[in-house]
Amino acid sequence: MKKISLIILTALMSFSLFGLKVTADEKFTLSGKVTSIALTDQGGVINVSSKAGRYGKVFLTYNLKRDNPNNDAQGSFSGRGVGINDDGNRNAGSRQGVWKREGNIITFHSLDDVTDGNRNFCISKLNLTDETLEMTFYPF
Repeated sequence: MKKISLIILTALMSFSLFGLKVTADEKFTLSGKVTSIALTDQGGVINVSSKAGRYGKVFLTYNLKRDNPNNDAQGSFSGRGVGINDDGNRNAGSRQGVWKREGNIITFHSLDDVTDGNRNFCISKLNLTDETLEMTFYPF
């Protein structure tokens, strides 16, 4: 019975992986500037601002955690983004994912849920030396 349950659970999980369809032709990018970095015993908090097309001026927060006691150069994060466009319309989004630091670059992989109904897979690269962030969004 345990084997059957395990097989069914594995099959259901594999079907859900195929539900994410990312197409490169629908991607959009933005460049941001780090506005603050605060270090904590658990990781840190990074804040970024940018212009983001239809979302207008966008403010992002990354709450980094170092989950792996054997590797302090990777972990998980949660965050928020808020954008206000020129017409005063506001949209917000929650972000969850993982991060990894290689040299002076932190790469974030996240899933974002935005209040306008959009969902994105996002790859972000933060350059700690020049305090810039390059983000590529893949709607799904």
